[in-house]
Amino acid sequence: MTNHQHLHVVKHHPAACDECRLRSHCMPDHLEGELAAYVMARLRPLPPVPRGTYLFRQGAPMTSYYFVRSGSAKSVVFEHGGRESVMSFLFPSDLIGTASLHQPTYQDAVVTLERSSFCELRANDLHALLSRDTPALEQFLDKIVGRITTERHARVRLEHSSADERVADFLLELSDRFGALGRDPLALYLTMSRYDIANYVGLAPETVSRVLRRFSDRELLTVRHKELTLRDPARLRIISLGEAQPENP
Repeated sequence: MTNHQHLHVVKHHPAACDECRLRSHCMPDHLEGELAAYVMARLRPLPPVPRGTYLFRQGAPMTSYYFVRSGSAKSVVFEHGGRESVMSFLFPSDLIGTASLHQPTYQDAVVTLERSSFCELRANDLHALLSRDTPALEQFLDKIVGRITTERHARVRLEHSSADERVADFLLELSDRFGALGRDPLALYLTMSRYDIANYVGLAPETVSRVLRRFSDRELLTVRHKELTLRDPARLRIISLGEAQPENP
């Protein structure tokens, strides 16, 4: 191995990354050989957990990062008085824990939205890799910066968007993420509650339900319980950008 210090490869709790369809989403593109073996030997698949399980709580010691292996979860921050703010929704291949990078404690809490499983990577192991492998560090930081930038831009957009724009933007964000995972980008299964969606987009739950009914009446989508099908994503995109012409309710 060139340009890298020797990494001691241990053999325990194999994560079976070679057989995992998410490997290309989780792993930096250039990782191969001993570097890949180093990471895969330290990734520990955890047993599936039911809906409502805390992966970690805000303020707990920051000891590990996690990849979502299956299912979904939400990142929340509890403010003074116990008010909950939904920061993001997490899906397979998402890296969890980056909000607490270089912090002694977790800055958020992560709770599952359905039966889910994760792969754990101890913080010390990841930091050891990043200190030796410059490309891995660059890709890791790019992923963090990209996610922070995306979330910040989303928050700014929400502050100046109508209810229709916020909900349309949220649905298209989910569609894009599902498509990137090889799922049908038009068939969305909403594991999060209406309350969680409303919290995330900064609206009342009743407003979110009203907007979804309005979109359904306009044949932009169909909703059946938690199953939502996008029928006209192009028009939703126009709405999300604030370019739609006013329509009679």
